[in-house]
Amino acid sequence: MAKRGHLPVHMGAEEFSQLLAALHALAPRYCLEWGSGGSTRAVLEQCPFIQRYVSIEHEQSWYERVRAQVTDPRLELHLAPPAVPLPPRSRLTSRRRRWDAHAELDRSALQRYIDLPAGLGVCFDFVLIDGRARRFCLSAGWQLLRPGGLLVLHDAQRPQYRDVLCSLGRPAFLEPWHQGQIALLRKPESSGEST
Repeated sequence: MAKRGHLPVHMGAEEFSQLLAALHALAPRYCLEWGSGGSTRAVLEQCPFIQRYVSIEHEQSWYERVRAQVTDPRLELHLAPPAVPLPPRSRLTSRRRRWDAHAELDRSALQRYIDLPAGLGVCFDFVLIDGRARRFCLSAGWQLLRPGGLLVLHDAQRPQYRDVLCSLGRPAFLEPWHQGQIALLRKPESSGEST
């Protein structure tokens, strides 16, 4: 049982091991993620080669919790609130589920969240998408990824992400998975290389 206030990793052990294996194989210096939390903390603890870890969060209370608990100086945590206010997180209500579904279809709901990393002037080695508006973050993250870099999508088993992910290249959908499947997509080194 996680202690009160502790940020648990919201991935199954299989998925988190796959994520760490990908990170250690690539040894990225500049990382970007949409959706901060326990995996942010754990990745920074286990990956000393990371020099800068940019994380984008849309929810004020969760941002504050992560900010308080992840003190690694390599973390650059940004808050980008939605255009439309979030329903309370205190319980998974139908309103909250509708809001989450809407954010996957309407880019304007989380436009600042999606676009914030583009204004940082960084070309990332590694991009993890594990937050909201994943369909839009996939395309935005791909544009910010250096040639040879790696894009990772958590919860890739969800059908609503498949078309966007596959439009970028040929992702590898990793097995086994327990809570949410990991998909990896490497950006070609040059325009002549296939993914």
